[in-house]
Amino acid sequence: MLRSIASAAIVALGFYATLIALWSPDIGSGQDQESDVAIAVERFLYDGPVPYAAIVGSSQAGHIPMSALGAGVANLGLAGESPLVGLEIIARSGRIPRRLYIEMNNIGQAPDAAFIDGIFAEPRYTLKRFVKALRTAYQLANVVISVLRRAARGRDEVYYPKVADEPLHNALLAHRQGLLAEGLDPTVLERNLAEIKRFSAEFATGATELVFFEMPIDPALEQSPAVVAVRRAAHAAFPRGAACWNDDEAPPGLAATDGIHLDSDTAAGFWAKLARTSCRRPQPE
Repeated sequence: MLRSIASAAIVALGFYATLIALWSPDIGSGQDQESDVAIAVERFLYDGPVPYAAIVGSSQAGHIPMSALGAGVANLGLAGESPLVGLEIIARSGRIPRRLYIEMNNIGQAPDAAFIDGIFAEPRYTLKRFVKALRTAYQLANVVISVLRRAARGRDEVYYPKVADEPLHNALLAHRQGLLAEGLDPTVLERNLAEIKRFSAEFATGATELVFFEMPIDPALEQSPAVVAVRRAAHAAFPRGAACWNDDEAPPGLAATDGIHLDSDTAAGFWAKLARTSCRRPQPE
């Protein structure tokens, strides 16, 4: 009996793996935030040729919709992570884009080394390259949700609306102000900036163009201690004139969902300007 069940399971898994290999549905997002992060990483690692450009950063940059990025741009703006995670993924994979957009808002957070090591753990890392069904995007639950999402909304990506409820928005903003009032660990911040310098030098030798930027935040948060500390440290490490920074002002009528995360439409508008950043200054040494 158990042998029959095991045999049936193997046949079913083989059929599903074959179906996914032939169908290869385009899964934009998954059942939860953790799935979305894994899908974004695996899309960069395994899908098609090396993208022309990539964004590395946190969930703030992650709010830029895929539909706004277009072909040839990968978004490694990962929820709960710093740009160092995306930079490490790019370096380890050897898939180096010609242009890197480095979001600096969240550089005060230590990178999750265990998360990175898990991505490249063997044999899973290599098996996912050849067996698509092993990738997070093609887990049955994520495939079903993707199909239902397309049927209901006409698109398969997370849409972040503006927060229309003003009391709720104010409460979220007040909560964020409290978090940003707390000081950052200067040792972690200094170490992270040193690592970004190392990656920047490594990528620049391969003629990769580096663009540093900040995702816009609510004006009420601009003078928060954590925001000011990160901005000063980032510009000291990568001064204008030596590094390429996006100079565009925040979109008019900025309405972040919780103070730091933009709604999808505003994020798309910000990206349209960021993508046009011209870097004629020398890259950091």
